[in-house]
Amino acid sequence: MGIAKGPASAVMSMITSEQLDVDAFMDDQSYTPVVMSILTSYGLNEGEDRLLLLRFVLEKGANPNTNCKSGYNSLHVAVQQEKLVREMELLMDFGGDPNLADRNGGTVAYWAIQAFPWRTEGEERQQHLRVLEKIMMAGADLDRKNKFGVTPRAWLERSPEDVKVLVAKCEALEPVYTPSLVLQPVFPTRLTYPEVAKQIWQQMVPPMGQADTVQGELLRALEKLRDEAQRNGNINYFDSHLQLAKFVMDTLINTGGFDKKTQTKIKSSAKQLMKAGSPYLEDDVYDYLVDKVCEFYLKHSTPIPHIHNPNILC
Repeated sequence: MGIAKGPASAVMSMITSEQLDVDAFMDDQSYTPVVMSILTSYGLNEGEDRLLLLRFVLEKGANPNTNCKSGYNSLHVAVQQEKLVREMELLMDFGGDPNLADRNGGTVAYWAIQAFPWRTEGEERQQHLRVLEKIMMAGADLDRKNKFGVTPRAWLERSPEDVKVLVAKCEALEPVYTPSLVLQPVFPTRLTYPEVAKQIWQQMVPPMGQADTVQGELLRALEKLRDEAQRNGNINYFDSHLQLAKFVMDTLINTGGFDKKTQTKIKSSAKQLMKAGSPYLEDDVYDYLVDKVCEFYLKHSTPIPHIHNPNILC
């Protein structure tokens, strides 16, 4: 489907004439749902064109709650980007679930409240407040913890007064939460060592901050870079992300025990993750480097102490 080519009218015409499934995935690598592709497409015009196409696929039955392979859905994308506030409102109007969590346990309600201290003023702020009201009236659970133990209510305590007043008003009405009926797909993996990656993640990657082992920090770094590119289009990419990519490259090349040919591929792969203005969206590079991390781990299964870098803030 040519969403990235735009314009919306051409895409809508193609969906209709070809009877395309609007609940399908756009690819077999990152498994991006059609709705999410509309939100993240660089080919679409901003504003009305994006809204027009989004409403079109939602009216045809596209589910806004379907996850991509990385473990988050279209609402998790829209709620974190100020420019997508109207799209976020539309997703809520078509059955957006405020309590579905991303892979870090962050719900739509969590991200909506967490972002409010930085929202703009005036009419744009009123738009964000309207969206927050819809999230609350859909039965948002403000006491659900993410994997770091933080709840939406904890962020509410730090929120501006208008947000606190709105939330209190909504909670007093005791809205009823109706869980979405979406069945999240089970995605295939292209990793050569999926169980090894899982073991490193579970045993060596902490809930917050840098890992205490080199093996854990290598995997944490790659998943941070993957998440920033695929979820946010590198909108929050800064020097810390660049340092993470360099850490992966230098560590694997200098201490990984790989041959020259593999070192060359590691270098070229890592460099694709060093471009703030050109987010790498496919999984192939990340998966390749994760496999190299797993091979590094298999060669060095004893934990190697990692000295935390004070310049890395993500």
